[in-house]
Amino acid sequence: MKAISDLIKRPTFISIVFITLVVLGIPLIVYQLFTSNPSGSLGITIEIIFFLVLFGLLVIDRFLLININNKKLSVIEVVLITGYLAIYYFTHDHSFSIG
Repeated sequence: MKAISDLIKRPTFISIVFITLVVLGIPLIVYQLFTSNPSGSLGITIEIIFFLVLFGLLVIDRFLLININNKKLSVIEVVLITGYLAIYYFTHDHSFSIG
C-alpha cells in the first residue's frame, strides 16, 4: 500500500506517464481481447510487452527516487527522454513516423 501512496505523494515524469498509459491502455486491451479476431493477438502482445517495459522503468524510477530528490529526478528524466527523441528525429530523416 505504501508503494501506491508513494506514487501519489512523490510523482515523477515516468510515474505520471506510466499511470496515464495504464489507465488508457488496460481498457483498450480488454476491449481488444473481446472484439478482435485471433490474428489480432500480436497487437495485444506488443501492448503487454510495452507495459512490462514501462513497469520496469517505473521500478527503476522508484529505486532512484530513494536516493535522488524527486524534482531533480524529474528534470533528469525529461532531459533523457527529450534527448532520445531528438536523436531519433535527426537520425530518421527528420520524422517520427515508423514507416
